[in-house]
Amino acid sequence: MARKKDSSHTAETLRELEASGDRIADWASENAALILGVIAGILVIAAGVGMWSQHSTNEREKAVNALAEVSGNYRKAMGADPLAAEIPEPANADLAERTRREYVEQFESVGSKYAGTTVASVALLEAAKLHVELGNEAAGITNYEAARDASPESAIGAMASVRLAGLAESRGDMKTAAEAFERAAGVDAYPLRAVALGDAARCWAQANETDRALAAYQRFEAEYPDTQLAPYIEAMLAELKAQQEV
Repeated sequence: MARKKDSSHTAETLRELEASGDRIADWASENAALILGVIAGILVIAAGVGMWSQHSTNEREKAVNALAEVSGNYRKAMGADPLAAEIPEPANADLAERTRREYVEQFESVGSKYAGTTVASVALLEAAKLHVELGNEAAGITNYEAARDASPESAIGAMASVRLAGLAESRGDMKTAAEAFERAAGVDAYPLRAVALGDAARCWAQANETDRALAAYQRFEAEYPDTQLAPYIEAMLAELKAQQEV
């Protein structure tokens, strides 16, 4: 990934995640759902490390405690360690569905009560994820958009854009996916922006928007010269570039 140093606690944690694979750009493109789930779990834990300043210390503590309580209880109800990033799927499908339905409301409640804070945005990310897992994509999109719009210049807002891109891609709307990936790539606080920019170029190409795909690819090459995309993305974009130069 990009080599730029970021002093925030969350970015440092994400860099540790990046180092866990041989090539994070390749790995993340193939395992986007997993890495985003891991990041979301870490952000829940990291939410109280001074990422915002809108409210007093007491209000921040209340917000962090509320989110930590809901998050920890949800993880325990699903049979996971309270601080674990990954949550195993319970063997009992009915239990899993009931738990998701119960806690999606609790996460939304935290998001509503502490609106305007980073905690609220993280809570909305979690609520959106549960809605999607319950098959309610429309509600998930609404919460992702709310999280994105509440924290447009933060890593959390960028994550919301990436998840919206994933949903758009899953329904075959490659243009919307490309726009969302590109939006995430434009957030300086998001350490995975190189991956997002590469995925934006890929989605523009798959949407037959050649000029926009090549513009994103050119930006990628200029901004991240030491970063490699997944081989199939690199091949696709290199072919488009060669065709345009003929």
